[in-house]
Amino acid sequence: MKMSHLLLAACGVVAVMAAPLAEASDKIVLRFSSVSPPPGQSLDSDGVKWWMDKVTERTKGAVTFETFWGASLASGPAHIEILQKGMVDVIMGCRIYTPGKTPLGPFLYAIPFGPTDMKMVGRAVRQMHDEFPALMQEVEAQNGILLANFVTMPYQIASKTPFQSLDQVQGKKIGLIGRYFGRWAKVVGLVPVVAPMHERYTLLQSGVTDMDFHPITHMNAFKVQELAKNLVEVNAMVGNPWDLMMNLKKFKSLPADIQKILLDTGREAEVAMTDELAPKAKQQITDAWTKQGVTFTKLSEEERTQWAAKVEDIPAEWAAEMAAKGLPGWEMMARFQEIAAQNGYKWPRQWAVKK
Repeated sequence: MKMSHLLLAACGVVAVMAAPLAEASDKIVLRFSSVSPPPGQSLDSDGVKWWMDKVTERTKGAVTFETFWGASLASGPAHIEILQKGMVDVIMGCRIYTPGKTPLGPFLYAIPFGPTDMKMVGRAVRQMHDEFPALMQEVEAQNGILLANFVTMPYQIASKTPFQSLDQVQGKKIGLIGRYFGRWAKVVGLVPVVAPMHERYTLLQSGVTDMDFHPITHMNAFKVQELAKNLVEVNAMVGNPWDLMMNLKKFKSLPADIQKILLDTGREAEVAMTDELAPKAKQQITDAWTKQGVTFTKLSEEERTQWAAKVEDIPAEWAAEMAAKGLPGWEMMARFQEIAAQNGYKWPRQWAVKK
């Protein structure tokens, strides 16, 4: 073989060997901001950490993250804006904060007494996103792409005094948030006190409230159980507030294989949240609360059904509002009820009934 051919062959070998090294040196650092506290303090943050670890593992270290937790870069409602403008690459946001921009996302919050099996609800919400393009399109309109949506644990009541029936809650003051929860409370004689979660402990301590309404993860984070030592499982709903979103322009700039990993691990993180992380967190919290003297009771299905029957048809109101915006509100409400029923959930009543 001629010397020139030997040199060419040698260069070819070097090129083949150098290519993976060159690719490995092209590190991608994604700037991430969250509305929630760091992992270990919030279940949705644990889900994000699980996702990040998988992304870094699957990309063999090519993708890593610079993280900012606890709304340290921007307020909760401003997260969609910093994503839109490309100030960060990825956020754990909450579409509930921006109903004018993302009205469809937190649709579960308009449905009283829906299914509370987190595994089933998580998969049903993903199915809704797959079947209704408008759910993804409202994120894309904000220059974002949805990677994952995380559900909450069921909403329960922590009370200073125990109760087993609705006639025992008349006149009790309950801390809650949101547009609709107060209306659910009023129909059974509860007095709603709307306040953010970080104020709930003080409200209980000062006697302004007698009860608190939230998933146990949120109650535990703010030590509500220290003052309201009776956890009553009313199983009011499971929410879907937490959205893992990426800046769409940044996403499109990445190689196709990286894009696929980001999307695939997002779906996997939803399952990990409901199937692995949530059960573990629930066990840890209930074990700790038991040691703190918290008692656990459950509202009967009969009482739960009676409560649902008293609530106005809020899903119909929501559906009509969405339809007025040209969005598939009625279709979404009908389909979610259908999916849940197909997966074994027995609705206490039919919602979103057109008159």
